[in-house]
Amino acid sequence: MIGSDQWPSHGERGFTLLEALLVLAVVAILVSLAAPSLSSWRQQHQLQSLAESLFNSMSLARSEALRRQQTVTMCPRASDAECDTSDNWQQGWLVFVDANGNARKEPDEPMLEVKPALWTAVRLDVTNTAKAYFSYGAQGRSQTVSGGFMAGTWRFCLPASPTGWQVVVNALGRPRVEKYVPQSC
Repeated sequence: MIGSDQWPSHGERGFTLLEALLVLAVVAILVSLAAPSLSSWRQQHQLQSLAESLFNSMSLARSEALRRQQTVTMCPRASDAECDTSDNWQQGWLVFVDANGNARKEPDEPMLEVKPALWTAVRLDVTNTAKAYFSYGAQGRSQTVSGGFMAGTWRFCLPASPTGWQVVVNALGRPRVEKYVPQSC
């Protein structure tokens, strides 16, 4: 049996349907205002992730060159087995053991990594010294086919975005990832 002290008094009541709908409308407005900034944040995070992926590929190439005591090369990807001769890094990249040191993937050279094409909104610009390939010699230093030092910058950006991400490799071959302000994208 229910006692009289368990029944709500006339002063206590729940939410009305109108009050619940009003709260839901306010929450919906706040979420719709936050959505564009979350979308922008998500795109920036994805852009940073792409730059870190290139950084990781370079770290792999450098460590494998040291471990194998052979040249290891990165190049723009034309397919999962050959380099792109038009220097289009947007299509992804390959990392392979470059046994003959010619910066071109030969059928008998081991493939270490294949990265797929970037999503279409992203733009990737590469400095002139690294457009066709980027190689690490047996000592872990970046080098050209003729043995000279090599440095490069890969810049990732999105149109109308205030910041981009870049991977910079110094003359010793050490890569780093950093933010930058794109002049145009």
